[in-house]
Amino acid sequence: MKNKIRIKQYLHILEKNGIADFIKTLDEGVKLPSGDIVNTVVSCLQNEPLAEEFITEVGKKLQLNSDAPQQLLDKLFELKVVELFDDSESKWNRYSRQLLLFDSINPQQEFENNYLAQEKLSNVHIVILGIGGIGNFIATALCVAGAGKITLVDFDLVEETNLNRQILFSETDIGKHKTEAAAQRLKDLNSNCNIRTVNKEINSQSELEKLIREYSPDYIVLSADKPVDIVLWASALCKKYRFKYLKCGYMAYHGLIGPLLGHNTKAYEEIFTSWSNDIALQNNLISKQNEMYIAPSMAATNAILANIAAWELIKDITEISPSVLTERRILFDLKTMNMVFG
Repeated sequence: MKNKIRIKQYLHILEKNGIADFIKTLDEGVKLPSGDIVNTVVSCLQNEPLAEEFITEVGKKLQLNSDAPQQLLDKLFELKVVELFDDSESKWNRYSRQLLLFDSINPQQEFENNYLAQEKLSNVHIVILGIGGIGNFIATALCVAGAGKITLVDFDLVEETNLNRQILFSETDIGKHKTEAAAQRLKDLNSNCNIRTVNKEINSQSELEKLIREYSPDYIVLSADKPVDIVLWASALCKKYRFKYLKCGYMAYHGLIGPLLGHNTKAYEEIFTSWSNDIALQNNLISKQNEMYIAPSMAATNAILANIAAWELIKDITEISPSVLTERRILFDLKTMNMVFG
């Protein structure tokens, strides 16, 4: 039923020294004078009444004049302490905890307005290039959050050495295509997410463009460790095909998260410098040695970097808050836990 009213569910109340603190985070909340008014408001709202019932009951208990209860309610809405809600069953009930998170970041007077953010997530199509350690965690986070469509792109097979960090694979998946094994696990996690697979290596801008034309993504995640030119290819194509792309990777214990760029931002090469030209100029001996490179990695470090990337994507998709990665990236030192934006 519409117009029921309650205190926002993620608020704690702590009374101390004459103050009732409605606490949302460690450093954010609403402080009100404690006493009869707060106690009466809390008492009346615990039964989740209709707004009209709340106004009548508060006015009677506090002996307020006719306009005062409505003014009190308006103030509680203004302070974002209370909300209207519909207690009927919702198709978004599965995502109730993240809807609370969305509301805590961008509070709504009617809780159901948060469904609009979830709807945007359910309508998005994300292509993930590279289903390694980073790609595994990003795909998982987006899938369970309710992304509508995810296309997994990789050419590799599952190996034993993948299992320390690529959480979508099990021992029985060794020898299978990464995309197929990951897709099956993701479907088990959330059958509402449409998972598609492309068993292919992307080696040129024309191959990337062909993929984009065929699948029409809204976002592309660049989580493949090579080729290094792929971020420049995405930059060259994003305005024509109107998608956004996010890069996420690492070197040893240094993670690089971002940037998030697209048709409505500067091009990658306007902001950052790619290593691709320098790498191409190395002599055969050094190039051969570089091809032997093995990335130090584990699940814990991949999870930190990938989930920051996934969270920033979700913020951008749902528009609950601007992404901090738009035209910027984070250098995350996993040894010291220092983060530097640039």
